[in-house]
Amino acid sequence: MNESVIEAVKNAVTSILQQFGVSDIRLSFYQRKENSESDYPVNVTIGFLGKVNGYVIVGLNEFIAEELVNIMTGGFLNTLDDPMARSTILELGNMLSAYIANNMSADLGGERVDITPPTLVMGNEIYIMMTRYEAVDIKFATDKGTIGVNISVWRKE
Repeated sequence: MNESVIEAVKNAVTSILQQFGVSDIRLSFYQRKENSESDYPVNVTIGFLGKVNGYVIVGLNEFIAEELVNIMTGGFLNTLDDPMARSTILELGNMLSAYIANNMSADLGGERVDITPPTLVMGNEIYIMMTRYEAVDIKFATDKGTIGVNISVWRKE
């Protein structure tokens, strides 16, 4: 997996979270794996198509997901029980995917990278596995909790 793709994802997560007041963001875990998976209770999956194909799964615990919803809605919503709150988490996925796709495109000399609409998967004791391609599992520690990002992308020749 291309290191510049991993950096694009790390930069996107850091930049977007900082925009919503999440601070003290630091890389707390990094591991290469055989597949793309998550065991968080709140997950946003993002697909990439074009010269680069694959998935990114952003995993959140319920506390940080609700904190982000609260911040993104200006305090209007603060629970994931509301459909609008879940839509807010998907919007976070849209923001991340656009940022990541733009960075990947720049790395590919302006080559277009298409994104799929984000998908929200929620629930306790749910195991998500997206691909059997090589993946990188990254965790960020923040002042609001841990965020997991699983990256599995590959170049299409």
